Amino acid sequence: MNAPEKPFANFRSLAFLGRILRLALAVLVGALLTIAIGNVLYAMTLPELRPWHTTRLKNEFSASQAKEGFGFADYRAQETRLFEEVAAVQRTVFDPDLDSTLSRYAPEGSPYRRRVEGDWNRSYLLQGEPGKGVALMVHGLSDSPYSLRSTALALNQAGLTVYGLRLPGHGTLPSGLDTAVWRDWQAAVGVVVAQIRRDHPDSPFWIVGYSTGATLALKYAADTVSAGRLDQLPRRLILMSPAVGVSPFAPLANVQRIISNFGVAKRARWGNVDLELDPYKYASFAQNGAAQVGLLCDVLASDLARLEREGLIDKLPPITAFQSVVDATVIAPDLVTRLFSRLRRPGSELIFFDLNRVSGYGALVRLPSNTVQAAIERSPRRDYRLTFIGNVLDEKTGLARTTEPGQSVSVETRLPYDWPDQVFSLSHMAIPFALDDPIYGLNAPPATDGLMSLGAMAVRGEKGIFAVASADQLRLKSNPFFGLVKARTLEAIEQDRTSR
Repeated sequence: MNAPEKPFANFRSLAFLGRILRLALAVLVGALLTIAIGNVLYAMTLPELRPWHTTRLKNEFSASQAKEGFGFADYRAQETRLFEEVAAVQRTVFDPDLDSTLSRYAPEGSPYRRRVEGDWNRSYLLQGEPGKGVALMVHGLSDSPYSLRSTALALNQAGLTVYGLRLPGHGTLPSGLDTAVWRDWQAAVGVVVAQIRRDHPDSPFWIVGYSTGATLALKYAADTVSAGRLDQLPRRLILMSPAVGVSPFAPLANVQRIISNFGVAKRARWGNVDLELDPYKYASFAQNGAAQVGLLCDVLASDLARLEREGLIDKLPPITAFQSVVDATVIAPDLVTRLFSRLRRPGSELIFFDLNRVSGYGALVRLPSNTVQAAIERSPRRDYRLTFIGNVLDEKTGLARTTEPGQSVSVETRLPYDWPDQVFSLSHMAIPFALDDPIYGLNAPPATDGLMSLGAMAVRGEKGIFAVASADQLRLKSNPFFGLVKARTLEAIEQDRTSR
């Protein structure tokens, strides 16, 4: 005999499930509000916002403009109008008492910027030898085209035509990063690539990306493979400090907008607010910038996993990447686990800059639990060349340890570069800058303005007085092995040119 039916059982189960969902939603909303309120309380400790934190520029490019017929010349013409807006802000709101006479927004401009010929906050085009090849340079978050200037000039001197892209929201006012979205950056890359393919249809083509620019280069390549447009792929991607993985909390950086969107606690939209002394990189950081990079990294991770599942990962172009083993901006091991461990096409190389392992530093270095070496050891296979740049034991002399794909024994090569005194590692920022860079170089040549290089400040005195925070002073801003970065980049491009 069958047991009697319980007509209310399903109803009770649904009601219970509904209570659980409502409880989960309440916990989620409570957590988000707690984070938002925490951001607001932190923001109360920040300096007051200046006009470059709040002014909205009208002539910035957005993804909606990336339509047929809109080319690089149009992008640059609009950029000219954009910088006219920036100049108007400089003329009308600058206050020397609040902003420092060294500010990039001083009406006469930053004295640091006058050290370098040209305006490297803007997009540019360097003409090379016809048919030799074309390179697109894409900078990182809060940066400007200046960050890849040395590499761009080296490629141009080698005969390549070089396009330098200023990403939307960059090189102008920090407020640009409060409203930019990653699809604007992606669309801008698409505009320039389309221009390159129109103007140089038979020339080999490369993309050089730094930090977020590297993420955008990978996103372009992944989208192009997915669309089956393999003839539109670059010969190689050259990536410096690529943002393949960032904090999983980065997409939550905009939670404060639950409150700040109502026009209150506007400083909560900022991770930090600082004097804008750097002519080519924002000192103030909009929370939205971190959120957009976090979203972009998540989308790219999904794209790469899908390409692997669909058996298309080997259609990606070869990749040469340069990365410090310790990086406070991105998660360095993710470069192995999310990208390089998946590569199957021959010709890629991952170059890590190790710690300076001279006696005396080891006991003072606290490595994260998730290290690059652990990520490499966890990988089931390695189809790329792996190089660690460190030093000869107990010497300052640089040493390259290179392991070929599928091998376990490395070959050591002494390098013509030394670790500078009191430098224990590279940083995220340091990779694309030479030691003699006029703005960021640790050994910048003497300048007629009499100012210290932004990369060579190491002054002492009472805390809380000097305008540049001690953490910013001590973070390495240039690369003692930049000569190797430039040489490997040129070698890879030349090999690509001659291999087809």
